[in-house]
Amino acid sequence: MLKDGHFISGHSDKHLLTSNWESRDELLVTRDSFLQDLRVNVATLAFSGVDTSGLQYYMPSYEWYNSQTVAWAKEAGLSAVNYTPGIRTAADYTYPEMGKRYLSSAAILENLWSHEAQSGLNGFMLLIHMGTDDRRKDKLYHHLDDIIRRLKKRGYHIVDIPSLLK
Repeated sequence: MLKDGHFISGHSDKHLLTSNWESRDELLVTRDSFLQDLRVNVATLAFSGVDTSGLQYYMPSYEWYNSQTVAWAKEAGLSAVNYTPGIRTAADYTYPEMGKRYLSSAAILENLWSHEAQSGLNGFMLLIHMGTDDRRKDKLYHHLDDIIRRLKKRGYHIVDIPSLLK
C-alpha cells in the first residue's frame, strides 16, 4: 500500500471500545488511555514507514465514537472520519464462530454490488479491514483489486480521504 502511494491513517492500537454500545455518551476509557492508544498507533504507523508528519485523520475503533472522543482526537491533531453506513464491507471483521453476525465475503460483495446497482456509490467511503481475525478464512481484502477494477470500469473515481474532505 505504501509503495503504491495509498493514503494510510490511524485507527487504534488496542482497538478500544471507547463508549457503551447502549449509551454512546457513557465513556469506557479515560482521556489519557484514549490518547495513549492513538499515540502508539501513530508510532506503529511511523515504524512501518508511513510518513505521519501530516497525519490529520483517523477512523475510530469499531467506528464508534462520541463528541468527547472526537474532541480528544482533535487535541492530538486528528479528525475522526467514518465509513458510509449501509454498505456491509465493514463486516469483514466477522468470522464463522460469531454465528448470525458472520458475513462471508461473498455475502458482503453481493450487498455491495446490489447497493451499487440500486443507488450508486458516489461519495461513499468504504471500509475494508486489512487485518482481520485468523478465524476468518475468506478475507475480503483479497477482493480489493477486483472491487477497485469493477468500480473504475463503472465510471467511479477512487480518491483518498484528504482530497475528499477538502
